[in-house]
Amino acid sequence: MKVIIKHLLKKTRSGGYAQRDEVIEAPSIRFGRGTECEVHLTDPRVLLFHLEITERSGEFYLTSQGDSDFQINGQISTKASIKSGDKIHLGPYDIEVLDNKEKYDGVVFTLEHSRPLGDELAALKERSNTKFTSLGLSVRGWAWLLSITIITIGILAPLTAYITKPKGGDPLDDGKRSLLAGADQIWVSGPHSSVHAHFGDRCETCHTNAFRQVINEVCSDCHNDSGHHADPSVFPNASLDGQQCQNCHKEHTGDEGLLITTERFCTNCHDDLLDVADNSKLKNVSNFDEHPQFYATLIKTHQPETFERVVIDGGKSKPIDRSNLKFSHKKHLKKHGVRHPDGTRTVLQCGFCHKPETGGVALRPISFEKHCSNCHDLRFEAQAPNRQMPHKNLSQAKDYVEGTYAEFALRGNWVEPETAIDNISSFRKLIGEEPIVTKEQKKAALEWAKSKAEEVLQGKFGRKLCGECHEIVDNQKTNDWDIAPVFIPTKWLPKSYFNHRPHRDRECTTCHNAKKSEEATDVLLPSVETCQECHGGEYTTTKVRSTCTECHSFHREDLMMPK
Repeated sequence: MKVIIKHLLKKTRSGGYAQRDEVIEAPSIRFGRGTECEVHLTDPRVLLFHLEITERSGEFYLTSQGDSDFQINGQISTKASIKSGDKIHLGPYDIEVLDNKEKYDGVVFTLEHSRPLGDELAALKERSNTKFTSLGLSVRGWAWLLSITIITIGILAPLTAYITKPKGGDPLDDGKRSLLAGADQIWVSGPHSSVHAHFGDRCETCHTNAFRQVINEVCSDCHNDSGHHADPSVFPNASLDGQQCQNCHKEHTGDEGLLITTERFCTNCHDDLLDVADNSKLKNVSNFDEHPQFYATLIKTHQPETFERVVIDGGKSKPIDRSNLKFSHKKHLKKHGVRHPDGTRTVLQCGFCHKPETGGVALRPISFEKHCSNCHDLRFEAQAPNRQMPHKNLSQAKDYVEGTYAEFALRGNWVEPETAIDNISSFRKLIGEEPIVTKEQKKAALEWAKSKAEEVLQGKFGRKLCGECHEIVDNQKTNDWDIAPVFIPTKWLPKSYFNHRPHRDRECTTCHNAKKSEEATDVLLPSVETCQECHGGEYTTTKVRSTCTECHSFHREDLMMPK
């Protein structure tokens, strides 16, 4: 729409007005003090956006904004249509719609600032001036009073609070406290980090000495697992002896300064590590895009227990998991499932056995009772269908089997199978006969139980059944067979940190190639290239930003610093 505004500036000697014409073209015409308004009105009694003129079907309409209003032809209104001759009062401004005699393309009206503030504003300011003398004190007196007040509030009250606070005790105790107990909060230079926020106003928890830095011993009282970053006897440059915790960990800046997470903090040394520490076994790294291949820590020997670090992918030899177990992931992850003892088929997923802990960092241990016994039972005798051999201890399992057959013999409820074994065929004790009472009968019964147990343990329900999942070894001390010690790693990369929770939207097999693994000796950790498909360095723009501290901690628990 197009509007012609005739600004009436002041009266001339002849009785007319000096005026300035303004042509405005816009979808709507807004009146107000705001700079975005097409008609800018400077009087402070007008709102920033007070009135709007719009055109609809060839007619013009006025609409006030918010709680404002206007007068049109003496009537207060918030919206109205306008025509030639209408007189509008908008605060101190008068607007008159003119007859478009010259056939302008648009509406024509005059605008006059009829009721300016004049001397009213100056008079208001003059009435509002307050003299210091009217308040009972001179300027100097008020200066002294304010100075004493500031010293009292800013120094004496906090100092009194610090001195009167009880030393020692539980910093989180919410017992009755004095009125000035929290006055030293005036000295707090900034907000606590979230991990220290529970101390509240108990400044003395960390600030044990007035007007001195927090000493390292205060930090180590809680953070007693913070050690050196590297072995100081091998890498003296990495020693933290003599360093203050505050040099790196800045409190009272919120969470921003408590931990250093910038990549540069690590790459300052690790970018050219072999130049700084030529005896290091680590490789140079500048960001995650150039991260060297992962090395897994695997067991090398069981007795004695020793470990070795083996590159996951690209090494001369394939990493071997010497857990002494026999297991095929491929067989258990068949597309159409595995056969269940009840005749059905069960489709297994990784999450059936591998469940992350509450925090998502580690996986809960696998146990036979929770994850395997549903399909693989350890029943060994048809006449005792509710009895299964204990799983965790072979010695207990042997005693349990022998005790089961001894109970059969002594109670007299054993039914000899049709095909009797030669070495025990002499023992016959059928259901319904008198119980065994003589020493000779008991001796014969126990000898039969021991022989029967040996038959089971050496057969398909003993050594053969255990050998399906475990490595079987000959025990030189007992001249009998035994189960090789089992070692299942709880942490394959002990110097790094990984959380499964942020990755729960991915299939496990995206990173772990379990569907093709046929041997328990396979190490199913992903290579660094697998991680680099999604993760990049600190300044990446196309991948997940991942700095060094996402996976590595600075302090090592095995390199404790002396207190």
